[in-house]
Amino acid sequence: MPVVSRSNLTRAALGPLAAAALILILNSGAIPPYQAYSVGLAAVYTVLVLSVNLLAGWAGIWSIAHPAFFALGAYFAAYGSTHGWSLELVVLGATVCAAALGAFLGCAGARFSMLYVALLTLAFTMVSLEVMGQWTSVTGGDQGIPMEKLHSALGLGTMASAGTQAQYIAVGTAGIALAVAALARPSALRMRLVAAKSHPMAARSIGIAPEAQSALAFAVSAVFAALAGVLLALVVGFVSPDPFSLALAIALISACVLGGAGTLLGAVVGGAYLTWAPTVAESAGVAQPILQGAVLIVALLFLPGGVVPFLGRTARRLLPRPESPAPAPVEPSEEPAPNVPAPGPTAPELLRLDQVAVTFGGLAALEGASLSVRTGETLAVIGPNGAGKTTLLNVLSGLVGGGRVAGTAQYGGRALLKTRATARRRLGIGRTFQHAETFPELTVLENVLCTRRRASADNRTRAAELLERVGLAHVADRYPAELPFGLHKRLDLARALAEEPELLVLDEPFGGLDATERTLLTRQIVAQQQRGTAVVIIDHVLDDLFAVAHRVVAFDFGRPIGEGEPGTILDDPRVRSSYLGEGGARGELPSRDRSLQTAVHLDGVDHAYGGVTALRGVDLTVPRGSVIGIVGANGAGKSTLGRILHGTLPPTRGRRSAAGDLRSALVPEGRALFKTLSVRENLEVAAYAAGIKGAALRARLTETAEWLPPRLRERMGVPAAGLSGGEQQILAVARALMARPDLLIVDEPALGLSPAMVDEVYARIGRLAHDGMTVVLLEQSLGRAASACHEVVVLHEGGIAVRGEPADPTFLADAERAYFDGQDDAPVATARG
Repeated sequence: MPVVSRSNLTRAALGPLAAAALILILNSGAIPPYQAYSVGLAAVYTVLVLSVNLLAGWAGIWSIAHPAFFALGAYFAAYGSTHGWSLELVVLGATVCAAALGAFLGCAGARFSMLYVALLTLAFTMVSLEVMGQWTSVTGGDQGIPMEKLHSALGLGTMASAGTQAQYIAVGTAGIALAVAALARPSALRMRLVAAKSHPMAARSIGIAPEAQSALAFAVSAVFAALAGVLLALVVGFVSPDPFSLALAIALISACVLGGAGTLLGAVVGGAYLTWAPTVAESAGVAQPILQGAVLIVALLFLPGGVVPFLGRTARRLLPRPESPAPAPVEPSEEPAPNVPAPGPTAPELLRLDQVAVTFGGLAALEGASLSVRTGETLAVIGPNGAGKTTLLNVLSGLVGGGRVAGTAQYGGRALLKTRATARRRLGIGRTFQHAETFPELTVLENVLCTRRRASADNRTRAAELLERVGLAHVADRYPAELPFGLHKRLDLARALAEEPELLVLDEPFGGLDATERTLLTRQIVAQQQRGTAVVIIDHVLDDLFAVAHRVVAFDFGRPIGEGEPGTILDDPRVRSSYLGEGGARGELPSRDRSLQTAVHLDGVDHAYGGVTALRGVDLTVPRGSVIGIVGANGAGKSTLGRILHGTLPPTRGRRSAAGDLRSALVPEGRALFKTLSVRENLEVAAYAAGIKGAALRARLTETAEWLPPRLRERMGVPAAGLSGGEQQILAVARALMARPDLLIVDEPALGLSPAMVDEVYARIGRLAHDGMTVVLLEQSLGRAASACHEVVVLHEGGIAVRGEPADPTFLADAERAYFDGQDDAPVATARG
């Protein structure tokens, strides 16, 4: 497979060929001198727009600094021409200075959001233009500086300014610049820029530093802008401050949006727009800023992708090309995967963690984490939601973010915690993500290739072989958004395997896959075991997880609580309790009046997100006045079911019916409070959303405040971010109560809380049940739900595995089996009555 294909060479040759043809036309005199000058100017602006266009399209950076780089090149040329510099020295000096300044801006701006990058580049342009205006000995100030002839040190002759020769040079340079950009499109440089732009965290996991990519992109872009400035000086013959205003920065962005960011033809369209817009505005009797503003508004409203992408889509619709049949997917064999024995005690230790802790402010996400992994060993990490599993994987891959990490970690004899995230890939650590964080603007093949610094023929061959191995060769030229969920997850795995890692870190790889896809994934993990790869894997699909694991470590509240073999780990009482919770004595529940009508009923409900099945065949009735617990492991479908019960998420299939006068409220997982607003303001926002205002709002606020504990009533003016986790959970419930719901749905009310706060939150929810409110609790803990609910429904992989009343002495044993296995051995327990 060649590094640069014949089609890429053909596309790259179009720019120089078009430039040569245009030069011949100019030389023939077919174009009048004034229009020939405009053509030369359009070539200059094409190079300038190209510099901004590719920076925005490939690196995702919108710059207002480019008028300064443009001016830098122009003044370099004018000053050099009056001081005997050669053309080569002028070009070298201008581009080197621009590259250095661009790299500085790119590196500094990488730490900020897009808004702050715009402000940074705006400040740079203002300072640069002011310096150029004041440095009169070099720039001539407001009077400008004339451009004289430039001789070539390489014997290419003398370059005259403001003549046909300058126009030819500008057109030829524009053609070459377009060819260079076309050749860069299939390169690893472009792939890594796009990867860093699309998903910085995933990019770091494969060794791409977004800061370095931003600096590189800005430096290259600045070089093109400075080169355009040199061409401007040659074409115009005089350099003054007038063309380099902030208005040019806005016009450049308008030209990029109009032509199409990231497209080469878009740069040509943008260059023509900048050249002839003043003439069109003058002919129409409209001020140029008004015309440019109108064009930008129209482009944003009706052509958000730009003129070139719009015309391309239209041409594809009108002139459909016959497609060659795609090769059939090559699936790995579905024969039973051979068991790979665990490495013996003499196998070398690859990874060791000792007393690792991670804190985010006052929150301890991980503490006292100690474990080891031997070469060729697969270690499964299990635990309920919030146990610290993903934080542990982030420690291994260096993606903890703002967390503070303590303790020690040794990988292959090296101190892992002191190694940058981007360097860990080179150490041999590959990582997948829970939600398959691929790069949407890169093809499947490019998603794998971008792990390499060069897209050489050898690297392309290896990437193609890897895609063949994981069953993705038939979609190599497609984009991730075009793939079903299962193939999307395979692509995430292929990218992690791209450099044959010694340690493979897998974050919920089985989540959302059907049985066939899980079998295929199991075989791929076993294949890595056979290669001697160590694997650390977390997942909530325990049967598939245990099928590939040699050893299991259980976590809860950020601490390891048990360790053992897959077949025995769930026999540990502490591990079972972490999932199921402590049963304890049942709290006093209000009696249910079974004659009351149904609040919500679901009939045959399925729901899918893209290719992921979250719910399947759910039939559920929630009677008024009941407290219903929906229990299941992380990923079982609880949150999706809660949103469907609430009515904010329509099911993919099936029907939801509710009582006509039913008012429902949902407290989402994670609380979703407005952290910068006070306790009172959070409650008021909920009231406004429910249409409550004036005296009614004040009365409702007083009523809801009475439900709050005294310590919250006394802190109504404190921002929500200043509350403890338990106080925030109580506030989230209180906010939902502002609408006086008949049905309250609370998602994971105990998540991240201490046992004492869990008891308080549940006690306050219990008071609501005694007041006659219908409550649905979405819980991971079977024990907590059993002690607080009339009826418990156990979800497993999106389906109802068992349901029943905790008062039934046989129910809890059936529910425990269903929680882990999805089915119980006894007849299904059903609600009485």
